[in-house]
Amino acid sequence: MDISVVIAAHNQRDRLRLVLSGLAVQTFSEGQFEVIVVDDGSTDGTGDFLREYEQMSIKVIPLDANVGRCRARNIGIAEARGDVVAFLDGDALPGPDWLAQHWQFFQCYNGVTSGFQYCLPRLEYVQDPQRGLPWEDVPASVAHTMRTQPDAFRVTEAMIQSDFAAINLLAQEGGYPFPELKLMQDQVQVLFDHVPDSPIGWISFYPHNAAAPRAALEEVGGFDEGLPHSEGWDLAYRLMRHGYKMRFASKAQSYHLYHHHDFFSPQNAFAESQKRRRAIAHMVKKNEDPRLYLIEFWLASIWPDRLVPEEMRLPNLMAFHETHQAISSEEMAERTLMLDLHPLRGV
Repeated sequence: MDISVVIAAHNQRDRLRLVLSGLAVQTFSEGQFEVIVVDDGSTDGTGDFLREYEQMSIKVIPLDANVGRCRARNIGIAEARGDVVAFLDGDALPGPDWLAQHWQFFQCYNGVTSGFQYCLPRLEYVQDPQRGLPWEDVPASVAHTMRTQPDAFRVTEAMIQSDFAAINLLAQEGGYPFPELKLMQDQVQVLFDHVPDSPIGWISFYPHNAAAPRAALEEVGGFDEGLPHSEGWDLAYRLMRHGYKMRFASKAQSYHLYHHHDFFSPQNAFAESQKRRRAIAHMVKKNEDPRLYLIEFWLASIWPDRLVPEEMRLPNLMAFHETHQAISSEEMAERTLMLDLHPLRGV
């Protein structure tokens, strides 16, 4: 078995149906990969759907309770038989060549790969992308457009099987429909174009669309189940410390079947940023590497943080790479102290 695809899914039935359809029509030979779906305590009928699924052979691991995506993925890894474990989320539709591209990089480098992410932003307004079934509280202006242009709010199994170009027309670059996410991915591409062996290559790894040798995952113990955020960075960082190369497979493409996230709520945005800060602090402590705090100074440019002096921000990943390579322990201590004094730290 070449590849095991591991999907951890929680209450994503209608989007998961499309993800599995995408795997059923891969250009990679069906006999060379297996699909493992860990149903992480879903309550929306996902279990019934998976029991009746017949389009392709899948291994389903039902969990009685929601254990979280890191634990669910580790359960999937433990059941995997492939040389490579490729990760998708339950709402990450793979492009037709997704597996073939990850496999090509594995054969060349025997390392870790992250893929290129697209997003389908109009699906935010629909419960079931295949039927175009809207949520009850869709804004009136959107509801009108959904009535007059229904196909703009649909992704169907028929499109996946025979007209993937139509899906591309609905997509935009970046895992979420925000310019900051596109900017981050653009910077990842520049980093790998210029410094393919950069020691910060782990910054590209998102389990939404990524792959790693199964032996490597077993060697480092899989995902850190104590991390509720940024778990992909942590895993890839540890894999690179164990000597595995990191590569960006720009043609291994996935499409986020977007659903509503209330990121525009100040409370939710703040909570999200705090989870990320705590995750980075956890990584620093666990790995005894204060340079991981440089993530904060890079993100302070992506989402401008006025409390971080402009001269200390890292404007892009190339600057991150160069600073990571050259920074002295004294300068890193100064930056760490600045973060310790940040008013939002520890809140």
